[in-house]
Amino acid sequence: MRRRRFLSRVGAAGAVGTAGCGFRGDAASSEVDDRPRRVRIGESGFEVAVGDDPFTDINVRGVNLGMAKPGRFPGEAAITRAEYDRWLGLMGELNVNVVRVYTVHPPAFYRALAAYNRAHAEPIYVLHGNWIGEETLRDAGDATTLSAAFDRSMRQVVDAVHGATTIEPEPGYASGTYDADVNDAVLGYVIGIEWPPAVVRETNRVNAPDGYDGEFLTAPDGSPFEAWLAARLDAAVTYETSEYNAQRPAAFTNWVTTDPLKHPYEPFLNEDAVSVDPDAVIATDAYDAGTFAAYHVYPYYPPLLNETPAYVNYVDHRGEPNSYAGYLNDLVDATDHPLLVAEFGVPSSRGIAQRDVHGRDQGRHTETEQGEILAAMYEDIQEAGTAGGVVFSWHDEWFKRTWNLAPFSDPNRRPFWSNVQTPEQRFGLLAFDPANAVPLDGSPGTWRDATAAMPQRDPVRLSDGADAARELTAVRVTSDAAYLNVRLELAGLDGELDWNATNYLLTVGTTDPGARALPYEVGAAAPADFVVRLGGPDHSRVTVYPRYDAFAYEYGTAAGFDLDRYRDPEPGAFAPLWLVINRGYTVPVANERVPFESVETGRLRYGNGNPKTSDYDSLADVHVAPSSDAIELRIPWQLLNVADPSRRRRLGDFWSAGLDGYETFESIDVAAASYVPADADGTARPLDAPTNLTHAVPGVADGALSSLGFKPPTWERPAYSERLKESADAVGDVFERYARRDE
Repeated sequence: MRRRRFLSRVGAAGAVGTAGCGFRGDAASSEVDDRPRRVRIGESGFEVAVGDDPFTDINVRGVNLGMAKPGRFPGEAAITRAEYDRWLGLMGELNVNVVRVYTVHPPAFYRALAAYNRAHAEPIYVLHGNWIGEETLRDAGDATTLSAAFDRSMRQVVDAVHGATTIEPEPGYASGTYDADVNDAVLGYVIGIEWPPAVVRETNRVNAPDGYDGEFLTAPDGSPFEAWLAARLDAAVTYETSEYNAQRPAAFTNWVTTDPLKHPYEPFLNEDAVSVDPDAVIATDAYDAGTFAAYHVYPYYPPLLNETPAYVNYVDHRGEPNSYAGYLNDLVDATDHPLLVAEFGVPSSRGIAQRDVHGRDQGRHTETEQGEILAAMYEDIQEAGTAGGVVFSWHDEWFKRTWNLAPFSDPNRRPFWSNVQTPEQRFGLLAFDPANAVPLDGSPGTWRDATAAMPQRDPVRLSDGADAARELTAVRVTSDAAYLNVRLELAGLDGELDWNATNYLLTVGTTDPGARALPYEVGAAAPADFVVRLGGPDHSRVTVYPRYDAFAYEYGTAAGFDLDRYRDPEPGAFAPLWLVINRGYTVPVANERVPFESVETGRLRYGNGNPKTSDYDSLADVHVAPSSDAIELRIPWQLLNVADPSRRRRLGDFWSAGLDGYETFESIDVAAASYVPADADGTARPLDAPTNLTHAVPGVADGALSSLGFKPPTWERPAYSERLKESADAVGDVFERYARRDE
């Protein structure tokens, strides 16, 4: 690492002390040192001094905390004091020492933080930001036109942490009386968001490159955008110094897209078009607290992380190839300021949005795998010589969207249901499990109130030893805010199910389609938009009537589909469900073409879905329970083209009305059947019978399956329960290990 230029401007003096008024409220615990704290940036990161004691290093073990929760958009600022109290307590148990917030939270957050720190000898510090919307920036083009509003928002942040303001209600923002003085716990400020390259470019284009020379922060050689950032930081520091006689470190948010490095292997011009260099902003002698670099760094995007040979082939401290570690070390070596990884993470979603060359994908991880990857990434962050890292995120965020699935749900209703397909919703360490969710472990209790159907006729018996497994005694259907749930009850499984002798079909209809010929040559029809084949762990999938395939409509041309076969399908045709993860690109320098890529997201995974069990698999779709002669299945709403289950709305005929032509459905048609497979592809063995099905529920007559009509409940506010994911244990363990190392 190059010698840090900023140290020459800071000098040897300690940071200006915080205002020293401490936390308000109840008397401090006898174990809590209530002397005022001072914070500064040292050679390798943050340093804290208590009272007149010397400065000591504090390495960040953090989590990012957003302002949304199920049923609420972040701008509603609806998190309660009880929730903040509970979450801060859990953070402490996981050895978290820093919580980062992106904007002013409701007063309850600051009161809860003050209360926590009064009661604990080891405080939780806060890194505080101010929010400016990406659309606001893009609409402005030139960021300097937003200076007054930006500075006003930072003054509001400063007043809030000092417990000295009342914020009037304004749509999209927190409000109330801020009376909890938590300035002793503010480790620093991290302003702004991931800067859109177009805004950086436009700001640089229309403003003169005159730099900035402020009292506390300067950017003498900075670009116009860097000078603008220096001025915004300087204004915030000036305000806190004059109003409260307090200072603390301050920095701006940055990300890989606007880092100062050159990335010749990046295929998308916009991802390496312009840089914003933290080293361009320098602390003056009057600003002893100092500045630092704060980056959001994920392993799977931009593509340069997968395509740059020096990163792909980088060997980490474990002796393993690790592109993430390669990039981090490159970034740290090129940065004079201490560097904080202000966001890092991977989601525990069922769906996936990006691949990482070394398996740290954006999605399709179990909670256990998520924890293992987070722990390994934090190790990478530490071994790179950074100031620490902040996990994204503390809790799952139902309001989020992901690029490859956003067109298929109602954007105004996303917070009201849990889309397990969407990676952006599942980064959290804290899960929100829908109320009344089935555990997917074979236990019958949670199915008692399900809508049920019994067989109307006896099965076809073949006397081959598998008749009991093929005899359906009941089908039960229920739903929650995440899934449509179905349970098949059988006459007897007698140990492990022989999938070579028995397969099952489940038909699901939401569009009132009338009888459609079914696949797998079963010789039957049903009112089906979707057909589920259960053929064992390697041969189970959800398929869709081709005209109702939203993937084909949105991405079929890029995927090379014959779209005529989807607009006007042949009888019995049902298509696999695909999910795009890469639209394709050409890698510069190497001139290699990376093709369009998708994954079959309709494939079903077998396992135990109960978080309380030792063999819990958070990605399980199907559970076979021989002890209760049952097979249970949960299907994510998004796989069924449901755009908003809270109001029973689905995608319409998008070929004629587009993807936003939502339609309401009153009920879902569900039928189940068993048959004998002739091969691994699931083709039915011919029977000397009207159909090739051995049994059906509710029944089959004249070659057509009858259906159970299930009416899913609707809701305005989703009911849910909180649960720490398995990943939280791994994060807590790695945080504890590095905390002990730093003692």
